[in-house]
Amino acid sequence: MLKLKRLAWQGDASFNITASWAIYILTHSEDKMNIITASKFYYPRAGLETYLLNITEVLRENGHKIIPFSTNYPENLKTKYDDFFTEYIELGGKSKTNLYDKLGAFIKLLYNFDAQNKLSQLIDYTQPDLIWAFGVHQHLSPSVFVTAKRKNIPIIHLLSDYSIICPDFNLTKNGASHSRLLSPTKGCFSAIANRYAKLSSLSYPNKQPSLSSSIIGAVELYFYDKFKLYINNVDKFIVPSRFLKQVMINNGMPVTKIDHLPIFIEPDNYMPEYSSQAYFVYFGSLSHEKGLITLFDVMFRLKHHKLMLIGDGPQRHLLEKIKVEKNLDNIKFFGKLHGEQLKRIIRNSRFVIVPSTWYDNSPNVILESFALGKPVLGASIGDIPEYIEESNTGLLYTHNNSEELESKIDFLMNQSALCKEMGTYARKLIEAEYNPKVHYKELMKIVKTVVNH
Repeated sequence: MLKLKRLAWQGDASFNITASWAIYILTHSEDKMNIITASKFYYPRAGLETYLLNITEVLRENGHKIIPFSTNYPENLKTKYDDFFTEYIELGGKSKTNLYDKLGAFIKLLYNFDAQNKLSQLIDYTQPDLIWAFGVHQHLSPSVFVTAKRKNIPIIHLLSDYSIICPDFNLTKNGASHSRLLSPTKGCFSAIANRYAKLSSLSYPNKQPSLSSSIIGAVELYFYDKFKLYINNVDKFIVPSRFLKQVMINNGMPVTKIDHLPIFIEPDNYMPEYSSQAYFVYFGSLSHEKGLITLFDVMFRLKHHKLMLIGDGPQRHLLEKIKVEKNLDNIKFFGKLHGEQLKRIIRNSRFVIVPSTWYDNSPNVILESFALGKPVLGASIGDIPEYIEESNTGLLYTHNNSEELESKIDFLMNQSALCKEMGTYARKLIEAEYNPKVHYKELMKIVKTVVNH
């Protein structure tokens, strides 16, 4: 950060600075900052990390220096700050076979002293003006907040899920939204009793219900809530949806500590197509909370319509089995696709579907679909309705109503002209409201409330 330095005068005529020049220095120097971004993963793993990498690029384009801090997870992107990264904590699998290793991992989940020490060294080395955290629960832990607070570094934290109020980050039970988990106290005991929290690791990437993970998650939540490690140390929380903001306020977060900032997308990276072919698309994770079992049931009754399924995940084998058993030749699996290959299939579709059964938070697929000129049929749950303007950029349906879902798929598939009209409007909306310039401007308003230049 460029700071306005004290100027010395040697007599009346030695140095003269006009009021306009002083204003210029103040207004042009205060915005350039050194920012440490703290995240447990540093590669495009999911929506949160994708946002992190995208906003990093935007901030750098606007003159800020971005300093990553993360774990040494094998897939992380390489940076010149890797020596400061902390060890990735293996939460399960064969690598933690003895009690000593398990106890050590558990302690690090609650409070990671190594992450604290490494971040302290990175702060001393880079002299940041701001710490911006992106999902530090587990692995990094709130120890990073305590470190920054001790060094008087302002802290903002982006929330993308419910991890700081519930052991199950998605607030789901067997793939369905579960409102009982919205309370920290109820969430603790419900998670243990019903094994809501799930186990995953490098060795076992497919998440499965786990009693041990549920207990760990409950203890972790109780510890954070009791000592207020998030609330007391973070200066400002940023949430991508009004729904998530209200959930956090309902669970005790001060209104003054939380701001709503929708996600963004770069329109220039997406060439839209408003005409369409006779199919629709789902793209994203093939996991239980995405509502794909219900969608497959509906497609059994809509065999005259085609669904393109793009992505991978823990439910893929089950979905492929259902496809064979029910002779769903109208569903085509593509697996993971990226770049232009992915965009081409979406671009030629009639619409995109987001059939989530959990309290979804700002799915990137909605903005990506809009940018490609496609309307979205989305479940009316979580913040999905905040992004879909009914009959303007798509349609909504009651998330647990398969009959309504069936009816609206059939309707849209027979309304190519309407889909073209909605897709055109959706693209214009992206260009006007969800572009990087608008996002950066609103972000800086939030940052200036915590950064004192």
